Amino acid sequence: MLPNKISFVDIETTGGSAFYDRIIEIGILRVENNELISTFHSLINPQTHLPREIELLTGITSANLEYAPTFNSLKTDILDILEGTVFVAHNVRFDYGFLKREFQRENISFSTKHFCTVRLSRLLYPQFRHHNLDSIIERFNFQCANRHRALDDAKILFDFYKKTAEYCDKMEMEDIRQICFIFKK
Repeated sequence: MLPNKISFVDIETTGGSAFYDRIIEIGILRVENNELISTFHSLINPQTHLPREIELLTGITSANLEYAPTFNSLKTDILDILEGTVFVAHNVRFDYGFLKREFQRENISFSTKHFCTVRLSRLLYPQFRHHNLDSIIERFNFQCANRHRALDDAKILFDFYKKTAEYCDKMEMEDIRQICFIFKK
């Protein structure tokens, strides 16, 4: 009932506005039939200023990005790994919105089904107040070597998905239908 082709995606950006800010790092895990098939990870030269607060949060510096590839040079690889999958991210509107905007800048229409793990967490664990990624890491004792780095955060999403699958095995059918409905939006 759940999709069999999923891409767990995380991005780091120069700020919070998809219109003004740019992607500086992307991490993608492509999963098919619950097996990790491929990964994609790259720093991305945003061709704009990197604010100091983003450097402090991510550990990514302007020097790291100076010779990194641009989004234009990575767009085909990113499209290839995402092709035919459901796009999954934590606060999906943020990651999906940034990626969609980057593709618009390249005159590419990008649209795919997407799914939010924040919504999934709220649905499955309503007894908890916080559903941000740090709370999920702590709640399930997940290991994350480099928090606020795209590939490591994407791996946490896959770990959460696997934990959710275990939990769903114990759920009533109606609850599972609600999850599937969220995936189909």
